[in-house]
Amino acid sequence: MKKLAFLFLCAISFISCDDGDIIVTTFDFDAILLENCGDVGDYVFYKINNENLEAISLTLSTTDEIYLTTADRTYALDGSSNFVNYRNFSADVDDNYFCSNVPPSEPQITSDFIGSSGEAFLEVVAVLDDEDGVIEVLDDEIDTDGDGFPDYLDFDDDGDNVPTSQELDTENADGDDDPLTNPKDTDGDGIPNYLDNDDDGDGVLTINEDTNADLNPANDVTHPLQGPDYLNAKVAVETIITEYRPHSYSLTSSVNVTLNDLVLVSISEEIIQETMVLGLIENAFSAIATFTPEFIED
Repeated sequence: MKKLAFLFLCAISFISCDDGDIIVTTFDFDAILLENCGDVGDYVFYKINNENLEAISLTLSTTDEIYLTTADRTYALDGSSNFVNYRNFSADVDDNYFCSNVPPSEPQITSDFIGSSGEAFLEVVAVLDDEDGVIEVLDDEIDTDGDGFPDYLDFDDDGDNVPTSQELDTENADGDDDPLTNPKDTDGDGIPNYLDNDDDGDGVLTINEDTNADLNPANDVTHPLQGPDYLNAKVAVETIITEYRPHSYSLTSSVNVTLNDLVLVSISEEIIQETMVLGLIENAFSAIATFTPEFIED
């Protein structure tokens, strides 16, 4: 079998070397951005170099939900379920070629190599953000309200059904345009409202100062000039609430893809790459997760 690996010792514009007539490829992807599409069971990563009418792609048929957690993952290339394609084309190609359920018939493939051995190494970093305005330590043990979701994923840290973002310095009272430097502390007990389950210190939990029981204490107002009842210590009407409002957080994942010990084969030719860094995709995946914590009574 002729090995194209040695061709890189020849001038890249050559059509043949001493070994006989063979197709010479440019294999030039260093400056090309890595892109992705697909989902569980059909992940695709690809680079297109239309200047040279060539593309390289990695297809993974794994059922792993690779973007949901930070992890390093390795997949063996077997030429069928997990494989790499390097192709030359008769004309420019675009994203539809790799991301459509049925690839277009044009442009035509002029040469086709398939990666039948080697491995794909994926470094995935998943960033979770409850978007509550507080930069919290990524510590699963810190769960102020004990609802089973750590504060860094909990948009209502104290479990009072008032979102944390609404319990900071939303009026910019200190004038520094930073809602976190002087968060509200209505009862002056030294515990900011976003961590205090009785914000006005009247003995009735904030979650239970919800007369209309719509899971939003902020719209229960007995005295308009004094604001919501949960911030007015002179109103202590209790309505037992046994449910949290729905929570949500954002998930954004990046992935860095490297191919190791890659062997690309086409009939009687081979291209061998010991290590090929396909590249980093900063926003390979993004989503909003919504959930409702189970309410556990004290």
